[in-house]
Amino acid sequence: MGKLAVAGVLSLGTLALVATAAPAEEGPPIHVEVSAAEGPVGEPTEVRAKLTIAEGFRFIEPLPRGNRVIELSSADGGVTFARRVFRGRLDGDSVLFRLEVTPTKPGAHPINGVFRVSYVTETADSYHLRHVSLPLVTTVTGTE
Repeated sequence: MGKLAVAGVLSLGTLALVATAAPAEEGPPIHVEVSAAEGPVGEPTEVRAKLTIAEGFRFIEPLPRGNRVIELSSADGGVTFARRVFRGRLDGDSVLFRLEVTPTKPGAHPINGVFRVSYVTETADSYHLRHVSLPLVTTVTGTE
C-alpha cells in the first residue's frame, strides 16, 4: 500500500473515532445518599447507602466487579468492617448498600470508600455501558 493510501486510511480511522465518541458528561447521572451510623463500641451497626439514577438511564445487574463498595478505610482506626467488599442490591432505579461496621472506640470516626457501579443509557439506535467510581464518605460514631 502506498504512503498516500496509508495516510488516507489512518485519517478515516481517526475521523470515525471522533465521529462515534460519546459526548463529554459533567458527571454520572447518579445521586448518592449515605447515612451516618452510631452504635456502642464493639457492637456491629450499619451504614446504609442508596444510589439513584436519573431518568433515561438504568443500573444493570452486577458484573463480576460491578455494583459494590471497595477500598473501605477508617483514617483514625476507630472502625472495623465486616468485609472488604460489600455488594449492592438493585431496587428499581436504585442500588442499595448495607455495610456492617463496628466502632472500636468512642467518638465520631470518618470512613471512606469507593462505590463501583455500572449503568446504561439506551436510545433507539444505541446502547452505552458505563462503569463509574463514586466516593463514599460518612461518619461512624461509637458510643459508650
